[in-house]
Amino acid sequence: MNNLRISKSQYLRGIQCPKSLWYYRYKKELIPEEEPDNINNFFNAGHEVGKLAQGYFKNGIEIVAEPYEIEKSIKLTNDAIANRNSVVFEATASSDDGAYSKIDIFKKVNDSDEWDLIEVKMSTGVKDYYIDDLALQRYAFLGAGYKIRKSILMHVNNQYVRSGDLNLKKFFTLNDCTDEVVNKLGEVKNNLSRLFKILKHDTEPDIGPGDHCCDPFECEFCYHCWPERSEHSVYNIFGKGTKRYNLINAGIQDIRDIPDDFSLTDREFIAVTATKKKKIIFDKKKIDAFLNDLEYPLYYLDYETIFPVVPLFDQNKPYQQIPFQFSLHIQKEKNEDSEHIEFLHIETGDPRPEFIKALIKACGETGSVVVYNIGFERTRNRELGENFPEYKEALDKISNRMVDLLIPFRSRFLYHPKMKGSASIKKVLPAFVPELNYDDLEIGDGGTASHLYLCCKKNIVSENEKSDIFLNLKKYCYQDTYAEVLLIDTLYKYS
Repeated sequence: MNNLRISKSQYLRGIQCPKSLWYYRYKKELIPEEEPDNINNFFNAGHEVGKLAQGYFKNGIEIVAEPYEIEKSIKLTNDAIANRNSVVFEATASSDDGAYSKIDIFKKVNDSDEWDLIEVKMSTGVKDYYIDDLALQRYAFLGAGYKIRKSILMHVNNQYVRSGDLNLKKFFTLNDCTDEVVNKLGEVKNNLSRLFKILKHDTEPDIGPGDHCCDPFECEFCYHCWPERSEHSVYNIFGKGTKRYNLINAGIQDIRDIPDDFSLTDREFIAVTATKKKKIIFDKKKIDAFLNDLEYPLYYLDYETIFPVVPLFDQNKPYQQIPFQFSLHIQKEKNEDSEHIEFLHIETGDPRPEFIKALIKACGETGSVVVYNIGFERTRNRELGENFPEYKEALDKISNRMVDLLIPFRSRFLYHPKMKGSASIKKVLPAFVPELNYDDLEIGDGGTASHLYLCCKKNIVSENEKSDIFLNLKKYCYQDTYAEVLLIDTLYKYS
């Protein structure tokens, strides 16, 4: 028996980057103390899906133990099987060479001595790394002496449309991944041998930072491994790929050190030039053309949405975006002050019908509807029209009037070095209007807004907390459309 053990999550970490596994086992203090909210939200949603998956099967018994209580989990699993339980949740097994794993659903095949391994995921399909996940599980259970028939991935069916009570048989899809998993078993043994050798060393392996740091997962040790990024880091402009790789390998980490003969796209050239010369770059003709297409009155519009994995309302699919709030600034003429209108659904039930009515009433019949990233609002309107066809014509008219304020900044008609290669409104706004940013808001991004509103909908916060959340949601959404007003003003300054 190997004294060292590697869990399924550690195995996946190790094949992504052995250095990350070594740090995880011996230098955990390097992990940032606070996990980002989106990670916590992800695990909460995963737990919800896991519990629903247990409800899919009848008369299962759950193995309850702390994550570090491996021997206890194995013993409880053995006891459950000895007591003739045919469905075991969170069963645990370990191979003699140190691979151990839990399985979400351990299901006996009728009256045989074979078992199916059923892994539950909150995704809507099979991802490549899931096969590595399932392969380690199968290896551990086979190594513990179990006869395994199938390796099955149980995931969310994104084509399911809720009508009435949640139908678990339609909400989930079961994919038989046995063939792919069996083909991976040889790799598991070799990978384990390599990873155990690394874990026996007193020092971490010599592996430099690269694209693997974020693929398929973002590593918590990036802050330790990566070179300290300057304000003008090449990471700001170049995504993962050949250009960034070549620059880093040549020892070039600062945009200002990029050679003049380095191959750049037009957008990259503008960003690099602006940074090197410390100046704003703009194309007056392109800005004029964009502004000339605007028709007053202008309606500056922004939506906030929730997208729960488990649909809350009828005519709702898993992960479908559900608008619950909009902010609207209306400017009747150029240089005039704007009027603000807002909608936030704070009652119980589906927010969409009231959202649609308020939106149609507020947006009038004529004038450009200014949005930032037109694909988002247009898609929401199309989906709303499909779910509520009586409003489709009116919603289509609003969509047809939309103008995308993202375009002049993404296309570099106007570029500020402080945008740092990004056209996100969270970067563009403080670059041109430094006195206004999102740092001072209690809710400063769409992900947080969505999560907190969903908490209100599920009644997992108090009434006082709801009041605070609703107030902060209004402040956040207001700022998004006020930012659009200010950015149109900024474009006029360079026209």
